[in-house]
Amino acid sequence: MRVAVVGAGISGLVSAYVLAKAGVEVVLYEKEDYLGGHAKTVSFDGVDLDLGFMVFNRVTYPNMMEFFESLGIDMELSDMSFSVSLDEGQGCEWGSRNGLSGLFAQKKNMLNPYFWKMLREIIKFKDDVLSYLEMLENNPDVDRNETLGKFVKSGGYSELFQKAYLIPVCGSIWSCPSKGVMSFSAFSVLSFCRNHHLLELFGRPQWLTVTRRSHSYVNKVREKLESWGCQIRTGCEIQAVSTTDEGCAVLCRDGLLEMYSGCIMAVHAPDALALLGKQATFDETRILGAFQYMYSDIFLHRDKKFMPQNSAAWSAWNFLGSTDNKVCLTYWLNVLQNIDETGLPFLVTLNPDHAPDHTLVKWSTGHPVPSVAATKASLELDHIQGKRRIWFCGAYQGYGFHEDGLKSGMVAAHGLLGNSCAILSNPKHMAPSMLETGARLFVTRFLGHYISTGCLILLEEGGSVFSFEGTSKKCSLKTVLKVHNPQFYWKIMTQADLGLADAYTNGDFSFVNKDEGLLNLFMILIVNRDANKSASKLNKKRGWWTPLLFTAGIASAKFFIQHVSRQNTLTQARRNISRHYDLSNELFALFLDETMTYSCGVFKTEDEDLKDAQMRKISLLIEKARISKDHEILEIGCGWGTLAIEAVQRTGCKYTGITLSEEQLKYAEMKVKEAGLQWPFCLLQFSHAYGC
Repeated sequence: MRVAVVGAGISGLVSAYVLAKAGVEVVLYEKEDYLGGHAKTVSFDGVDLDLGFMVFNRVTYPNMMEFFESLGIDMELSDMSFSVSLDEGQGCEWGSRNGLSGLFAQKKNMLNPYFWKMLREIIKFKDDVLSYLEMLENNPDVDRNETLGKFVKSGGYSELFQKAYLIPVCGSIWSCPSKGVMSFSAFSVLSFCRNHHLLELFGRPQWLTVTRRSHSYVNKVREKLESWGCQIRTGCEIQAVSTTDEGCAVLCRDGLLEMYSGCIMAVHAPDALALLGKQATFDETRILGAFQYMYSDIFLHRDKKFMPQNSAAWSAWNFLGSTDNKVCLTYWLNVLQNIDETGLPFLVTLNPDHAPDHTLVKWSTGHPVPSVAATKASLELDHIQGKRRIWFCGAYQGYGFHEDGLKSGMVAAHGLLGNSCAILSNPKHMAPSMLETGARLFVTRFLGHYISTGCLILLEEGGSVFSFEGTSKKCSLKTVLKVHNPQFYWKIMTQADLGLADAYTNGDFSFVNKDEGLLNLFMILIVNRDANKSASKLNKKRGWWTPLLFTAGIASAKFFIQHVSRQNTLTQARRNISRHYDLSNELFALFLDETMTYSCGVFKTEDEDLKDAQMRKISLLIEKARISKDHEILEIGCGWGTLAIEAVQRTGCKYTGITLSEEQLKYAEMKVKEAGLQWPFCLLQFSHAYGC
């Protein structure tokens, strides 16, 4: 099968990725001279800067997170604070980055009753939105055509709330003028704000950014595609896409016409319609024509005049509005992308009324808006997907963001392959109890002091990220844990290393790197243990029974007492062994190989069969011991007897094996009898052998 993918933004890249990985012959077309679409990276003064796609989080971008993790993309914390500055700071001005000092950047607002009313309305707005969405989601037959303006009017919200909070938030997200915001679909906008935790000023999930900018993930995808034989044609503009009895015809602007088994159109909805031309069906025209776009001029510059007047209000996102309803938005890249301040800040401004000073580059792009018509059309996409061997994908099929583009690309590719597509839903924000919150604080503070080398990152299900990286370069290892349950913290705080083991076996956490994550964690903990021992004489006095965390003292004492009570006296040894080895031979057979050998084999390759590795180990033991026919061998702890049987069969020696387990003895005697080797053998249980 040969498939064309038109457009190499996130949707097209992911579509091509899924298809090429499945063995499909893919040709990827892109009219620009670079891949990535909105993932556009430029470089100035040796600094890489993202202009489009910048931030994401673990809560509302689950599919993107999984994709990035599969590619091995490094991520770091970002900032998604927000500010509003009206009429060049002469109107209302506030920001969320600096807590109360940013919120009351204008000191007069501390005594302004209208500002306090707006703050109360923000709290009321969240409650009203949650009730409204719950009502609609529980009653799918209820009309969802209400506009945001109608919802706000029905709630009786003040003018200041609309101008200094709601319109700036929505206008910033969708790069839309003030008048356009109120015509948006209330259901689409409000569900987006709820899902992205935008209904509160503080306490939002932690946001992330790609460590080496978005071009690093695009380059990784490109490498994968090329390794799978995908043809990538940049600077190749498509003039038309049509269908015939033979398949899909793709006509390039340079006149080249090629035929394909199918085509995925990963471009903006209006562009898809333009490429289909007169051959577009009624449904394609009706549905794709319902998606509207806002187009923005984007300036990368270093002009501080496009930030709030009061520096206390400066935030990652900065909405600048005026009385004539003109708006622009400025991103503070130093904060968003963790760029060191070296003079003037790096800023990106959308739709300024004039070009900023110190402009470095200008770029233009479009963004879909969540209109009522778009909401309706998104429910009818199945009517056109694959009907003419053409599939459509793009961020317009969701809220207009990178996660939506990625999901639509996955769905289109799997649809073309005839497979179902498993889309991840947003994980719930982790809500630890008061005790678990205290345990998290304790464990994270401990790790902050304990980790002096290497890197340990905790990714909580629900968005929070904790990173612990030592200053010493002694260890370069890194491991990333995904915390699924807040009990992870409680178990570690109360049981230390045993709590970590318990949390792992119970699935309270897992590793991003499924192959080496656990090993790297152990290595990081060991290296830091040794480093801390050498740095502190006090640690040298620590006994093995003393926990590393003093909060685990009670549990440690309990385990210590249990250990002492299990001392291997002649009487107690029999009980201890029985509790383990006499559980049943069938149980051990579930995870041992046919030799029933209970120790590590000697492997030549990673994927070698366990039985081969065990037999190699047994052969080495016999060879190193130089066993001959004249020897009489005593094996104390002969287990299920494999070494004994193999030694007698190879050398003809006399063999006495001793085990403390009744079940092992029965199994070994059975195997000896099957091999016809009763005479050279003497298999004894320890209680019978003692004193002989």
